[in-house]
Amino acid sequence: ISATLSNEKDENNWTSFILPSRDPYPLPDLVEFGQFLTAALTFTQCLANIKVYVNQTLQLDINKTILESHTIATPKASSWWKNDGALISSSTGMFVLGKGSDLTQTSVQMTVSLRKDVSNPDSAMETSTVRARYASAMVKTKIPPDVEKRIIRVTKKNPPKELTVQIFLDAANHDEDDESLTIKRNTKFNLNKLANIGTKQSMASKITDSFSPT
Repeated sequence: ISATLSNEKDENNWTSFILPSRDPYPLPDLVEFGQFLTAALTFTQCLANIKVYVNQTLQLDINKTILESHTIATPKASSWWKNDGALISSSTGMFVLGKGSDLTQTSVQMTVSLRKDVSNPDSAMETSTVRARYASAMVKTKIPPDVEKRIIRVTKKNPPKELTVQIFLDAANHDEDDESLTIKRNTKFNLNKLANIGTKQSMASKITDSFSPT
């Protein structure tokens, strides 16, 4: 497994994990492994690309591209006696959006390429793409004493006074030429055509489909 940082100008930006084995062992399911890696890559600040090689052959390639990022204005109450502004704290009051903290919305594109046949290094790579949005903000913490004691007991560290909270908003598949997307679009309009086409779905699409919380 190799992963690269966002700074492509750095020639030493690759981090590789080489897992040699004297005895052959079953490979993990690359679809399930890809789903895990894609989810793990979502909120990382530095990692942009993950490649998985098996016997020097590229089997899985996941690439994250930040499309845009902008600040969201926090809606304020229309008047001091109305509570119609944005909710800036959690229900328990454990997390509170501090004054002057920016609420940022980021759009990313995840591109997944997966080899169709792991046993055949000459087989083609199939590709699927999904775009997603998430919001993030720096919040202040107010940890109850009993919870703080449990956190310290488990982590051996004091809980942070501030931290970044990230919330996944949505995701949409952008494989315009993917047959599975055509099936989804025609489900409500042409059931007969759906029966003829079947429910064939590429393995790469299974990875990007799992990326969406819906």
